[in-house]
Amino acid sequence: MNRYFVAIEIPEETKKEIASFFYPLLAQKVTGKFVSVDKLHITVLFLGNVEIKPELLNFLKGLKFSEELKINGLGAFPSIQNPKTIYAKVYGNIKAQFEELCSFLKIESEKDFTPHVTLCRSKKIIGRVDEKEFEAREFRFTANSLHLFNSDFANYYKIL
Repeated sequence: MNRYFVAIEIPEETKKEIASFFYPLLAQKVTGKFVSVDKLHITVLFLGNVEIKPELLNFLKGLKFSEELKINGLGAFPSIQNPKTIYAKVYGNIKAQFEELCSFLKIESEKDFTPHVTLCRSKKIIGRVDEKEFEAREFRFTANSLHLFNSDFANYYKIL
């Protein structure tokens, strides 16, 4: 089963820095499946198992922007008190790209847009998660393109 999503790539060095900061701290707080460093990204829109049309690829190729993004702090779905998916928070104006993409695909977002970098799928809490601990460092980079990815749980690769 294909799981397509549109995302912003994080530079390789920044991925390593994110993992070296967040993962040791998280490993003291939760057990679970940590996202491998090479797969860290900022999801803009999850598409699911859909047919990918050339129009979408052309749209993504033509979308140009330049946004300074900051990764700092910790969040979780559904909540930090009951974390199933633990993520690093992303700050910067990428909502415009999200809305432009939704408009192009003629879809409405059913929930608030929460830009994030998934770090871990939590299985068990083993320590108190203090969000302040995870605000000690911030990571910045400039994003200028959206990419289409496919993940079938076993593999993860960029299509565009």
